[in-house]
Amino acid sequence: MDYYKLENKLAEIKEFAEKGITDLKSTGMTCIDEYWMLKKGYPLFIAGNPGAGKTEFIFEVQINTSIDYGWKHFIYCGEGGNIEHIFNELLHKYLENNYKYVSESQKVQAEYFISEHFIIVDHDKDFTIDEFYLLAEKCEKELGIKFSTTLFDPFNDVKDEVEKFGGRDDKYLEYALKRVRISSKKNNRIDILINHVADILPKTDRDSGRDYLPPALPTQWARGRTWWRRAFVMILVYRPYTFMKGADGQLHAENETHIIVQKFKPKGVGKLGKAVIFWDWKKNRYYWKDILGNDVYHGGKVVTPVPEEVKMSPNLNFEEEKTPKYTEVDDTPF
Repeated sequence: MDYYKLENKLAEIKEFAEKGITDLKSTGMTCIDEYWMLKKGYPLFIAGNPGAGKTEFIFEVQINTSIDYGWKHFIYCGEGGNIEHIFNELLHKYLENNYKYVSESQKVQAEYFISEHFIIVDHDKDFTIDEFYLLAEKCEKELGIKFSTTLFDPFNDVKDEVEKFGGRDDKYLEYALKRVRISSKKNNRIDILINHVADILPKTDRDSGRDYLPPALPTQWARGRTWWRRAFVMILVYRPYTFMKGADGQLHAENETHIIVQKFKPKGVGKLGKAVIFWDWKKNRYYWKDILGNDVYHGGKVVTPVPEEVKMSPNLNFEEEKTPKYTEVDDTPF
């Protein structure tokens, strides 16, 4: 139908009045669930500075939902290296260990799991937004599966059609983001776009006297405020600077990441706010802190940190890798 009267949707109205928003799914990170949970049928937009860990964060959520709910994912990842590199990233994340060093039985289990839940698109080919979603539907039919999410990363890899809109990028963007919304609703899935942020003017930290880039506002995403107007859920991934202090008066950790919810719709799926997570480079996983300061991983696995003064010196002969050097501009993969 092209239009409805109230009585056409009365049953649905009564059900919604009784139950409200239902079927919310966890991200697999309870500290983030406090601010935002997953709801099929609505798109998700992610942004951040280069190297903020946008792709890493989404891969984390996708791995978690595959483990917890059996979700399957259709991924275009233009900046993640070759196809085999992306699969290796997912294997590492699932295993929480480097694929190279695990047992053969662990390899087989991980290979089967990733093969069952992830399809990677050839990112050497160009797709309009409509072509990408048509390819997802084609893949579902050929393989007899149903995707719970799609990911196009980064959005600037989408073959744009600005010429159809008189050369106006804002009009094209309005069209493209509406197509994402329609696709999510039609297919009852979460269609995810990853975007960059616009040029942000640096500020000066009062305590250190050093310059830093503050978190981008929702109006400061690349290609303008149309993202803010069209979005259902907007999340900014931000890495704070280690020379700056947090609300607790302590310097930010070098592996600290902020997940900032900047917009949410429909009502009930989230609230504005910030969750703090930390990167574990060995496990290729994020963790967060509970109220006792313990490290908590997906599945509720709790690790009590060992104080620095009682740690033994590492025996590098038995270490799989050496700890990488970090600076304020270094980042997790992708």
